[in-house]
Amino acid sequence: MSEAIRRMVVAYDIADDNRRDRVAVALQEFGERVQFSVFMVDGRPATFVRLRAVLNALILPEADNIMFCDLGPRDSVARKAVRHLGRARQLTGDDEALII
Repeated sequence: MSEAIRRMVVAYDIADDNRRDRVAVALQEFGERVQFSVFMVDGRPATFVRLRAVLNALILPEADNIMFCDLGPRDSVARKAVRHLGRARQLTGDDEALII
């Protein structure tokens, strides 16, 4: 049995414009932008290992920061962990009927 798909919030603070652009492009290949420097990424553990490796190769560790927040399994905990004020974005993989 494969691991359940998890939802991760990935936020970044990158000091250099060129590195920031490369990080954003890389994250767009793995997930969806929900704010300027915040992405939601759904995947299995191997996906996040690959994502971390890709991002680690793009940043300067002494100047940049990328934060990963594991919200849990996409089909259960993640839907209850995120709340919005104002207009919320529908994410790929979310079924409107199941959002509480």
